[in-house]
Amino acid sequence: MRYRAGTERLSRVETDNDAYRITTGDDITSLAVSIETAGLINPPILMPSGSESRIIVCGFRRILACRSLNWKVVTARLLPPDTPPLACVLAAIADNCFQRELNLVETARAVKLLANILPDDDAVVAMARKAGLPVASPLLAKIRSLTQLPSEFQKGLIDGTLSLPMARRLQRLNMEDAAEAFGLFREIRAGLNIQREILDNAQESALREGVRLADILRSDALMQIRTSGDHDRSFKTSRIRKLLRERRYPALSAAEERFTTHIKALDLPRDMQLGPPTGFEGPDYKLSLNFSSRAQLRDQNEAINRMLKGEILGKILD
Repeated sequence: MRYRAGTERLSRVETDNDAYRITTGDDITSLAVSIETAGLINPPILMPSGSESRIIVCGFRRILACRSLNWKVVTARLLPPDTPPLACVLAAIADNCFQRELNLVETARAVKLLANILPDDDAVVAMARKAGLPVASPLLAKIRSLTQLPSEFQKGLIDGTLSLPMARRLQRLNMEDAAEAFGLFREIRAGLNIQREILDNAQESALREGVRLADILRSDALMQIRTSGDHDRSFKTSRIRKLLRERRYPALSAAEERFTTHIKALDLPRDMQLGPPTGFEGPDYKLSLNFSSRAQLRDQNEAINRMLKGEILGKILD
């Protein structure tokens, strides 16, 4: 790549032109300290924009850090104005990849820059790998549209609040529903399986009741849990899951509640367990015993006889 090394006035650099921005980092504190201490070791790459301005190809954070130090000029590498866009994109990708492993949003930005220029996914994959970004074709379709997510959602992908599968599901929702679901996930910081369970139950309830998903997630009962200051995230998550499951499966939840109440009333020994039919949809119950002696088995037999003579088993079977 041809460029001219020299100095550029920082006042001429367009920091708001994100045409080649890949990095998602915005904290320049430590970088500014490093530059102030050791100097600008890796000069940014700029390109003319008109007769006076310069756009940033590589080094967005470096330029901002130098400005925060009140520098007036900066050492830079200036590309010719006729530099092909693909060359600029490759330089931006390589510059970022050689510093660190890109996060998901940064990878999506890099892929989108290449996809805007190259004819197909195979060409994107091949060129990305040449620039130091190992991506596979199946991943392209999944991450290509992540750059269209609201900035808060992108931050959620970066900090782990959202996983890629959940981000793609939220993309298919209207903005109000997606924002409410993301807000809940950000509060409880649960893993993908729990997020998926919560969204499944809330969406099914909304569909059955003919209301919006946001209405389900903002219901009085759920908001009372979300806004409570008396419990930690783990307890809140458990209560939210239970509430949404009960709302989606009211009859099943009621049956489970009755069964649990009756089991407690039976007061079975700890080495005996009475289990319900799978999904409470069949006739067959399961009684499990664990014993290590004749005496223990004899006690269990007596407990079974008491259960058979009592009224509680009848309530369970009915």
